[in-house]
Amino acid sequence: MTTTQLTNSIVATLSHHLPNIPIHPATEVSPESQGLTYRLLAAKLTRERSDRFVQSHIYEIRWLDSSNIPEDLPDKLFEALETIEVDGTPYRATELRWKAWGEAPKLWVYYTMRTTKVSESSSPMQQLEQRPTALKTTK
Repeated sequence: MTTTQLTNSIVATLSHHLPNIPIHPATEVSPESQGLTYRLLAAKLTRERSDRFVQSHIYEIRWLDSSNIPEDLPDKLFEALETIEVDGTPYRATELRWKAWGEAPKLWVYYTMRTTKVSESSSPMQQLEQRPTALKTTK
């Protein structure tokens, strides 16, 4: 799974659960924008063993109008993003953090996946044949 696939799934999930709320990438927000923005805060790939990796992503979902926050916004965001589907595979958030003091409210969503590197199949071991050879001696 790529970061782009995960991001697209988050946007699709938010659009599905909150159909009347505009959703913008954080890079495309203007002062008059309303609704939600999203951005990737961090992405990390860590090797656990030679063939196993941990892939971590942190996203920030921000409400743009701090003077008009729907009461049920945190609940709707938690419900929408707790489990998302990426190409038919469900991924559960490992952590959801809601922050709303002193600024526009935001949700941090953490997704962590373990992946295994599939090694290429190798040809089976072949048998070596040994034949005795005569040693020549010279005088």
